[in-house]
Amino acid sequence: AVPLFLSEIAPARIRGGLNILFQLLITVGILVANLVNYWTSGIHPSGWRISLGLAGVPAILLCVGSLFIAETPTSLIQRGHLEEGKATLRKIRGTPNVDAEYNEICRACEAANLVKHPFRKLANRRNRPPLVIAIVLQVFQQFTGINAIMFYAPVLFQTIGFKNDASLLSSVITGLVNVLCTMVSVLYVDKVGRRVLLLEAAVQMLISQ
Repeated sequence: AVPLFLSEIAPARIRGGLNILFQLLITVGILVANLVNYWTSGIHPSGWRISLGLAGVPAILLCVGSLFIAETPTSLIQRGHLEEGKATLRKIRGTPNVDAEYNEICRACEAANLVKHPFRKLANRRNRPPLVIAIVLQVFQQFTGINAIMFYAPVLFQTIGFKNDASLLSSVITGLVNVLCTMVSVLYVDKVGRRVLLLEAAVQMLISQ
């Protein structure tokens, strides 16, 4: 839900960067988790309890923070709460002059409401290319094996001969590379475009694998 939420509240000029910033913060979270695991691995016998318990801290912050998040203007307008949607738009933009954006959202919501049987229309011939691209990109992203590496890095590194501490440190290095690569995307996504980044990343993956 978060990328959709961000897309609906972000100004158009920074929408791409903000969505990738979300991805960057996920990678930072993974890196921090790896650092915590590395630190707690030396605490016997309760290191794993501390590691597991600390994971509850961001979960609590996220839960409490969610109580204070406003609905997006697009969501409110789409459900017929026009004035509330306009008030929310003024609040998040910090200006009363939001008529142009408000009217654009209203037109988009009206057009969306006119679409009947959206899932059936996805199967139409003219909609197949973007549908196939969307599915194949996600499937192939998993087929590279990156999620298995991120989730099971300590175990994988142990199987090739690393000791426990070394395998956890290797996970930290993997997380650091993840953060640095995502930072490149944050800096360049709105400058060079999504396609160039996708092609460049594909070449990198091909060479490294």
